[in-house]
Amino acid sequence: MPPPHVQDDHFARTPLIAAPLRLPRRAAARLHPLPLLVAAAAFSTYYHLPVAPAPSYYHSLFLSLGSNETAVAHLRALTARPHLAGTEANAIAAEHVVSTLSSLSFPTRVTPYSVLLSYPVHRSLSLSAPGRATTAFALVQDAYADDPYAAVSAEAVPTFLAYAASGSAAAEAVYANYSRAEDYAYLASRGVNVTGKVAIARYGEVFRGDKAKNARVAGAAAAVIYTDFKDYTAPGKAFPDGPWMPPTGVQVGSTFKGVGDPTTPMWASSEGCERVSIAEAMATDDMPGIPALPVSGRDGEEILQLIGGDVAPEDWQGGEGAPVYRLGPGPAVLNLTFF
Repeated sequence: MPPPHVQDDHFARTPLIAAPLRLPRRAAARLHPLPLLVAAAAFSTYYHLPVAPAPSYYHSLFLSLGSNETAVAHLRALTARPHLAGTEANAIAAEHVVSTLSSLSFPTRVTPYSVLLSYPVHRSLSLSAPGRATTAFALVQDAYADDPYAAVSAEAVPTFLAYAASGSAAAEAVYANYSRAEDYAYLASRGVNVTGKVAIARYGEVFRGDKAKNARVAGAAAAVIYTDFKDYTAPGKAFPDGPWMPPTGVQVGSTFKGVGDPTTPMWASSEGCERVSIAEAMATDDMPGIPALPVSGRDGEEILQLIGGDVAPEDWQGGEGAPVYRLGPGPAVLNLTFF
C-alpha cells in the first residue's frame, strides 16, 4: 500500500533537523551521543532505500521461455475457433493452456464450476413503417474475401446479449442516444414517452447492461443497441483493411452487472453448493429485465432513418453522412423476439 500523501508545503514549514531543546545546563550535561547516532543512522537509511529485489524465479523463468514467435503461435492456437464459455471449443482452448504450462514445469490444475450461462435459442428483429415494406434483419455479420477462418465461421454463436430477458415486443421505436439515465430524463423533458416502446441506443459511454436496465427503468418494453459509425469507424479503414468496426460488425457480450455465477451471489459456484433459482437470479437488479438485441451500424442507421418526431440534439447526432437522428416515437415499429 503506498504511503499516505503528504503535502509538499509541510516540508517547507518543518526543518529536517529540529532546533535543540533549551534544557537546563545540568540536564544537558546528562545527554549521551548514542541516541543521536541511532537517529542519524535511521534518517540515512530512510533516504537511501535499497534497490528493488530481483524478479522472482518463476517470473524470470516465464520471461525466458517466451518470445514474439511463441506469443503469436499461442494466440493463433487460442483463436483458431470461436470458444464461448461452456462449449467444446473452449475446453480445447483450456487444454492448450494446461498442456503448455505443464510442459514448462509450471504446476497446473483445472477446477470445474457449474454456473448459469446464457445462450440464444431464437432471435428475430423486423422493422416496419406506414407505406413501407417490412424489413426482416438477418442479424448476421458478413464474411470477407479470403477470410482465413471462414471454415469455422459457422461455429460462431449468433449475435446476442447474454442474460437479456426472454420475450417479445412490438412497438414504436424511440431513439435514446447512449441509453443513460440522463438521456431518458431529456426525453421526458421533451415530452417523449418511452413506456411500452422499443428503445434504440448506441454503444458507448456506459456498460451495455446499464443501457438495457436504464431502458427498462424508463418503461421501455425492449432495447436494441447498435454500433454507431461515428463512434466506431471514423477516422480510418474498417476491418479487414483497418482496425475499425465494419458495417455489419456487431458488438456482443453480457448484460449481467454482477460478479461470478448469478445463481451463487457472493460465494463459490462449486458442485452441491446452495443456489438461488434461475427465476430469482434473473429477477435481480443486476439483470436487464427486458429483451434486448445488439445490431450492426448498418441496421441501426436503417432504423433511425424511419424514426420521426423532433430532431435530436447535436451531440445525439451521428457522423458525416449519417441521416438526421430524431427522437420519435415512431412511426418506425420494431418487432423483437429473443429467447
